[in-house]
Amino acid sequence: MRSSVPALHALHVALDALPPPHSRQGPALGNWRWTVRQRLAAVRTILVSETDRYSASWLQGPEGDVFRQRGALLERVHSFDALVLQSPEPDVVRRDLMRLLIDVDNHVFRVGELVAAGASRTAAAEPAEATVPPAAAPTLD
Repeated sequence: MRSSVPALHALHVALDALPPPHSRQGPALGNWRWTVRQRLAAVRTILVSETDRYSASWLQGPEGDVFRQRGALLERVHSFDALVLQSPEPDVVRRDLMRLLIDVDNHVFRVGELVAAGASRTAAAEPAEATVPPAAAPTLD
């Protein structure tokens, strides 16, 4: 998965760096866990910073669904905070985080579409400036 969002791509790269089963003893797995946790924090920051894009109208219609989805994604990200560092099954954590990563990427894309659609609706709703024909130049008779 190649995301246009650098933090999502960085998490994907970190998840792909899971050490093979025979070398998961000692610092290799610990380093992987810590790196994934740091990348996950950057993903959380993306979701939290979306609040700047929301207005009162975002609580209704399709925008409200996106707002609620963001809350669910933040809960899922939060649930991985301790799990990444403590789970005895890093393969399962990696698989579940890959699913989360896809969901966050889809969410970010949908928010971008809604923001663009809102901007075009706003531009279409603004009255166009009336074109006034230029005054006729006085003629010298």
